[in-house]
Amino acid sequence: MVEYISGVNGTGKTRTLAQAAIITAQDSKGNVIFVDDTDKLKYELPSNIRLINTEDYMINSSICLCGFLLGLCASDFDLTDVFVDSTTDIIEESKTNVDDFMEIISRVSEATGVNFHFAVNDKHEDILMYQRVEG
Repeated sequence: MVEYISGVNGTGKTRTLAQAAIITAQDSKGNVIFVDDTDKLKYELPSNIRLINTEDYMINSSICLCGFLLGLCASDFDLTDVFVDSTTDIIEESKTNVDDFMEIISRVSEATGVNFHFAVNDKHEDILMYQRVEG
């Protein structure tokens, strides 16, 4: 399953995604990872959620992020959920089509059984929108 939250900056995407990660980790029978481009949630997320800062791994494009997420799936067979905040900030390249990226991740999710949850900045939508990517 792949789903994402979109909206303009300041609409609460990070807080919503973090709360969803915490609830998911409480119920999960496996591992939960939270990927962000900062360490701002270091003290908000419980220790059973691994926080990964993309800056530490020089992830700055959709190809890098996709490869990184595939590597997480390949290296951890107990991984159940991956939460990615600031997706459009991590994917700095302007020519990236978010829909194409989500379609690729949807195929990864189907193949691995890992659920992916993203927060995506949307300059045009001032309310939070929830979307599920059907693969």
